[in-house]
Amino acid sequence: MGIFGNLFGSKKLRINDSDFGEIQSFSSRGNDVGWQINKRLFNSDIEILIAGDKSGIADTQKRILLNALNNETEIKAESEKALKEQFEKAEMEFVSIEKHFELKGISVRDEGFEMAFQEKEGQNYFFSVHFEKNKQVGVSIDG
Repeated sequence: MGIFGNLFGSKKLRINDSDFGEIQSFSSRGNDVGWQINKRLFNSDIEILIAGDKSGIADTQKRILLNALNNETEIKAESEKALKEQFEKAEMEFVSIEKHFELKGISVRDEGFEMAFQEKEGQNYFFSVHFEKNKQVGVSIDG
């Protein structure tokens, strides 16, 4: 490992998770580890970022993620509702998630998760739909 690897700790940890197979770290500080899971969801290859420690994913966050992934239809409907509302506020016609957006990733927290969608046309804004208990609770937009 070179000087930057030593300075910034770029050595990736890898573990085999019982639900997700081989996963790798994207950050680590002491025993705290940020894990990355590569998954296909909504016809997109995405990255899922989730916290844990050197032994694996945090139990609370893993339950939240598995619950969301096992309810893909409900999550998609909630996402579509939230994104459609944003289009209506901007007085734009909303057709579907597939027409307007590509799902880029999911970040999991102890309270819920966030799905990041990138706009396909126009300004390439990112729309983050925030979830708690598999219900959308808000949207933030980044340019």
